[in-house]
Amino acid sequence: MYQESFLDSLSIYTILALIFAVIALMFEFGYRLALGFPSKQISHSISPMATGLASLLAFILAITFSMAAAKSAERKELVLQEANAVGTTILRTSLLDEPYRSRSRELLREYVTIRVVEDPKQTKKLVNSIIKQSEELQLKLWHEAMAAHSSTSPQQLLLYINSLNEVFDLHTERANKGIRGRIPLSIWLTLGLLTFLTVGLNGLQVGAQNKGRALVAAIPFALAFSIVLTLIVELDRPARSIIDISQQPLIDLRDSLDNMLNTNKI
Repeated sequence: MYQESFLDSLSIYTILALIFAVIALMFEFGYRLALGFPSKQISHSISPMATGLASLLAFILAITFSMAAAKSAERKELVLQEANAVGTTILRTSLLDEPYRSRSRELLREYVTIRVVEDPKQTKKLVNSIIKQSEELQLKLWHEAMAAHSSTSPQQLLLYINSLNEVFDLHTERANKGIRGRIPLSIWLTLGLLTFLTVGLNGLQVGAQNKGRALVAAIPFALAFSIVLTLIVELDRPARSIIDISQQPLIDLRDSLDNMLNTNKI
């Protein structure tokens, strides 16, 4: 089940503001620290270290962003796969005799309906309820398939059960990758530490030059890091604020399913 973390409870704009504030503080800390040392003592040696640390940070950022983007793409693809699997299963209910055919179709229609959340703001509130209801419907669908065993040929029933199993498997995969498939804490800690060390060292380098903070450059510098880190956080969160996983394949299936069942076309 989904348990909302502290970061998940915050809006993406609050997270951006917090990250920006911490990065700005680290830059200021490095700048003020440099003022306590003779400039010549550190100005010549700090540049290669700052460059090396920045390169290492860029490498970790690229890896982390790639992980988050890949997970987001997988979640989007799973929605399409689930819509296709449920659609195939609905068509294969025609292989069942009555009353199992009608009851299975109604259960599948209900299954699709509860899994569509068109308002992203409701996702966090409904996710556990959706998972629980989905698993209850899966059990009912399985019982209907088992009950149809006596009146359905083994070959036809096998085709239907294979489709049903795929629906169940995709539910489990969506739950695992959407809720539990998060970026590991160790990577977040590494990324955070490298970010703050890099920013602090850059502040130290600026302070060593005794030419002021140059806020016209320091603010965009801190903001750029903040935006990238915030984007990674957003991609990693199950319930998004500004980047949504489209539910359109399931919405289209739900709408077409209502039309097909109401007109008895399958």
